[in-house]
Amino acid sequence: MIHSTLKFLTRSVNDYLKIKNGLDEDKVFLTHVSGEGGVAIPDKALGLSLVNIEEEKVFKEQSATFINGDGTVEYRNPEIKLNLYILISANYQNKNIDDPSDDYYEGLKQLSHVISFFQAKNVFTHDNSPVLAAEEPKIKKLVMDLYSYSFEQMYNFWSVLGTKYLPSVLYKVRMITIQEDELISDARPIEEIDLLAKNK
Repeated sequence: MIHSTLKFLTRSVNDYLKIKNGLDEDKVFLTHVSGEGGVAIPDKALGLSLVNIEEEKVFKEQSATFINGDGTVEYRNPEIKLNLYILISANYQNKNIDDPSDDYYEGLKQLSHVISFFQAKNVFTHDNSPVLAAEEPKIKKLVMDLYSYSFEQMYNFWSVLGTKYLPSVLYKVRMITIQEDELISDARPIEEIDLLAKNK
């Protein structure tokens, strides 16, 4: 579900940027930020990267009991709710001074378009995003929250990523629910209690 969520978000942003730029080419790629040769994001492109996975404990289910339509009681482990932290980075580094599209200004422009997109549409459901329903029907809703961090946190963050800072924006994606249909046990429900049984 994590992979399909990120694939869906990458596709959604690309569709928006194609309209804004009047082009048919993808501008956003699902990729690592850094690789062996430095930045792993293609030149003149944006990279969408998963940088953290967090369990959402506030809304954690405590009950693992489910009652089916036929009255059978099933026992499963409680579902897990996850928040994903995704980084969208602009890799426009003036590598070709003769190409005006390959510059810092263009990277900031594309990054601004991404922020505008999630500002206009920060909640994705099956109703407003049919592609989500088609690609991952188990995901009912995704909420995008812009996540801010301090300069010290930013320094530590990019040090861990192992590359130099790129203009970027960090989003918290709430919530991915994972529930494997693995049955622990099942039983018929208790319908009556015979209080006189142990006195017989």
